[in-house]
Amino acid sequence: MARRRPGCFRPGRVAFYYCLSFVVLVLVVNIVILHHGFTEMEAGGAMSPEEASDINALDENGQLRLKIVNEVGQYNILERRHRKLMVNAVENYDDGITEGSHFTSPLLNCHDIANLSDLVYLASGWTKAVYRGNFKGRAVAIKIVDTSGQDVTTCTKNGMLFETCLEKASQKILKEISILQALPHDNVIKVLGFCVPDQEVGITRHSKVAMVTELGESVDLIKLLQMSWEDRLRISLDITNLIKFLGDTPYGSMAMNDFRRQQFVVVNGQLKLSDVDDAGFGDPSCSHDEECSLQCSSSNFTYRMPCILGICRGFNKKRNTYNAGRHFTTFLLPHGAPSSLRPLVDKIVSGYSSLDRSQETLADELEEVVLLYKTGWYLGSDTERNKKTEYAVYENRDLPGMFDYRCRFSISGSGCTVSVFDRKEAEELCDKDPECSGFVLSSQRTWTGRIVIHLKNGFKEPTRSTHTHLYIKPSLVTNSSH
Repeated sequence: MARRRPGCFRPGRVAFYYCLSFVVLVLVVNIVILHHGFTEMEAGGAMSPEEASDINALDENGQLRLKIVNEVGQYNILERRHRKLMVNAVENYDDGITEGSHFTSPLLNCHDIANLSDLVYLASGWTKAVYRGNFKGRAVAIKIVDTSGQDVTTCTKNGMLFETCLEKASQKILKEISILQALPHDNVIKVLGFCVPDQEVGITRHSKVAMVTELGESVDLIKLLQMSWEDRLRISLDITNLIKFLGDTPYGSMAMNDFRRQQFVVVNGQLKLSDVDDAGFGDPSCSHDEECSLQCSSSNFTYRMPCILGICRGFNKKRNTYNAGRHFTTFLLPHGAPSSLRPLVDKIVSGYSSLDRSQETLADELEEVVLLYKTGWYLGSDTERNKKTEYAVYENRDLPGMFDYRCRFSISGSGCTVSVFDRKEAEELCDKDPECSGFVLSSQRTWTGRIVIHLKNGFKEPTRSTHTHLYIKPSLVTNSSH
């Protein structure tokens, strides 16, 4: 006897009505459930402000976790590149080590570096010796391990083999190569090439590890204080933009564990970070807020950050900000600043020392100072500035090599060369200087677009010059005419 088919599988009109009734019943039940759910949300099921706050906090923590995971992933890539440099013996970058570098031109290889000319010793640090060299007419800096430096000699005194100590010191250069290439920023020194020789050369390859970078001038306190205020403003802007960048790199916030002026150089007037072998990435780990305290000894206070997800979030940012202020902006910005800009300058300097503002805010405030300076806002009303000059004007004339004298904050070592916003400011400077007889208005411009002038302390028949105009005090012209 055949089995009866159940439900919808039974043939005929009865089966059709049976299936249709079942489908309708299911739809009705689902509509009732959904309606009940929506009604509860609209009437009495809305989230309280506290619940919304908790969910927002969870969202922020979730985003923070994702950010940390991404930073760790990027840092692992950076570490792999570093290990690849140490393990693989290479004479050029063709194996992809420079992936992620911000340089488009080919890097110098071992052959290029071996043929650098005009080598001159410049300086030594704890680990490295720095030389100046020449590559096809371009001056460059070469960094190698200083075999008589503190790093190697201290290591050997502790009983380690010289080759082992040399390898450890070389690894710092290799780390520096990896980090500098991974930090694409105008205020980070550019790596122009490197060499990790093959072991087949017959000597330990670490003994010839070398890195070639842009050549810059060393930064010291005396040089900084001798700069014009405009140049010191540029240095302050550079360090502010740099720490802002380092606070949020793809690899996590970067800690400059050895933050000193000696870690920087000036390349064509621009401040650049050049020494990163003691740098690290990521904020310190913690279990409670008390472990996230930053001791600010020179300001005599302690800044405490929260411990979030086991990390002192923002620690590196605050420490870099404090050190940037201590070594640069605190003494560079105030002295010589135009009086009308002093309130803004003092506010910025206070932000660096008290750590009460973010790096982004400090950068915005400093950009505002730059804008007000380059547009001449600090000089006041335009009405007085448009008055006709009383100086005697000699167009397309100059006094080259004559009547130059030294003055404070000159941007030239051979005379009194300063920048001004306009001709009126040049006259005001000359009027205030009893030694000044006049000035040459040049076509040169500074980094803010200001006019470069040369003050003179005498006058005689000028020579013709296409790009300069000579302005002489009227009293001097009258006297010379009698």
